[in-house]
Amino acid sequence: MRIVHTSDWHAGRLWRRVNRIGELEAALTSMCEWVEGNAVDLVLMTGDVFDNGSPHPEAERLVFRVLKRLGKVCPVVLIAGNHDDPRRIEAWGQLAELAQIHCIAKPRRVEAGGILEFRSRDGRERARVAPIPFAPIKWFVEAAGIVDEGKAMAGYAEKVSGLAAHLAEGFSADAINILMAHTHVEGAKLARSERAATVGEQWAVTPENLPLSAQYIALGHIHRPQAVRHGVEYAGSPLQLDFGEEGEEKSFVVIDATVGVPVRVTRVAYLGGTPLKTFEGSWAELEAAAGWLKDAGHLRVQLKLDKIEPDLVANVRRLVPNAIIVKARLPEVERVASVHASDATPLDRYRVYHAKRHGMGPDAAVEEAFRALWEEVTA
Repeated sequence: MRIVHTSDWHAGRLWRRVNRIGELEAALTSMCEWVEGNAVDLVLMTGDVFDNGSPHPEAERLVFRVLKRLGKVCPVVLIAGNHDDPRRIEAWGQLAELAQIHCIAKPRRVEAGGILEFRSRDGRERARVAPIPFAPIKWFVEAAGIVDEGKAMAGYAEKVSGLAAHLAEGFSADAINILMAHTHVEGAKLARSERAATVGEQWAVTPENLPLSAQYIALGHIHRPQAVRHGVEYAGSPLQLDFGEEGEEKSFVVIDATVGVPVRVTRVAYLGGTPLKTFEGSWAELEAAAGWLKDAGHLRVQLKLDKIEPDLVANVRRLVPNAIIVKARLPEVERVASVHASDATPLDRYRVYHAKRHGMGPDAAVEEAFRALWEEVTA
């Protein structure tokens, strides 16, 4: 069987006021075209379909369009991620299955439909898929059948590992056995943009606790594409989602699997995403590089200055309109000391404010302007 693994679309993400739906559509379209042209038998989507639980209709339209296109080729198994509303994913339910899209919002035991089975297009191979969506800990307690209160208070990672072991009991020696999970596996390398709160070690499953009977383990949650070990892969996100992911080549995973044989894993790059790039230098260096920077993608400009300049952001964007973030890099200066309230003149207080706001005290011209304005309003 040939299987494609994709993840972490984050459709509807509004990033620093930039709507990236067009980029995401281009990237996912390139994946659809590859699936249509390469005899794929099954697609796995391991969560964070959307960027939040109440996505914009534009994001929903894109997701439905992509899933419908994939479903015309082969079955798709989709699990909820921590950014998804599981109730929304569950609500698609039977209607989505008419388009060969199998949506799993909550953890299930084997006897409650926790194993899905699919055939290759030629009917010779079959796959047994065990999906584990991201879910509140109480759902894992319920799925694991735990009634002891003390055991129920144990860690989230333990619940995920326990459910994975239980689902592995539903695997078969004459099938291609696949585990899907939206979770953090210990040792995975994080993108620098990811929030520690949702990928902290307290939530991490250890690689040793992943079932060895799974020929392939499809993981979602971490945006950096990577292998945890052979046959255990984070697909990663289709786009560089923040500057912490700058320079990462985004790709989906292609798995060629046969019963009883280690899988062959390759990656195919997504096409159409706009890269993120950081420029650091002086005004003169920015002016010299502006010609090619305009076509370099979404920019973060860190400009080396001797002092704060008025309208800095607007001036940089006139030169490079694709600058998303503009920051001044000022030399280290001695911060203006705070003054006691009873002794402070209005100018003293302004000096303190300016130092806190801009990293340095005001120059003589600004101080003179402040004096003139103060005299005018207090005359």
